[in-house]
Amino acid sequence: MDFQAGGFEAASEVSAYSAPAERRSEPRHEGLAEAAMLSFRGETLRVPVINISSRGTLIESDIAPRLGESVVIRFDGCSPMHAFVRWWRDGRIGLNFGGEIILG
Repeated sequence: MDFQAGGFEAASEVSAYSAPAERRSEPRHEGLAEAAMLSFRGETLRVPVINISSRGTLIESDIAPRLGESVVIRFDGCSPMHAFVRWWRDGRIGLNFGGEIILG
């Protein structure tokens, strides 16, 4: 599924052994997704999306996750995907996806 159809698709080849990309060098996109459904400790919450990149997203929520904690996130029109908490501060949470997604 491509973005014009309202979604994202998983990258077909992601190597578990490739060197990690510089997180700050990846383009962040605002406005591609306004909100997402977040599954966190047995609850499902609708959360605003601040920005998104091929490897993660920045959301807003009043939850208090642990660093490294696993969550499941689902953008409108897309399949759920696993992510983990990279950081959180002042109601903003940086999530890394379990794999790379293609934004188109």
